[in-house]
Amino acid sequence: ERAGHAEPTQSDPLLRRIIEECQDKLPRKPALALVLRLAAAGDEPDASLAEHAGMKLNTFLQNFGRARKLLAACLAARGFEVGVR
Repeated sequence: ERAGHAEPTQSDPLLRRIIEECQDKLPRKPALALVLRLAAAGDEPDASLAEHAGMKLNTFLQNFGRARKLLAACLAARGFEVGVR
């Protein structure tokens, strides 16, 4: 376990499938921002991820925020409430 990162104890196959289905519905740019951020797992700065995506930092952050909100809305519609700031 890395500092600040909790390791999941068990995976829920149904929830995993629903998350993947919701993620597949995301528009291209928000989906890219989300995938890059998740793959980096906090080990790469957002400015670097934005550059990799071909976006300005602010655009990358807006797309990531949009992805989180859309993903949370999709999950809520499927019965999984997620708190998003």
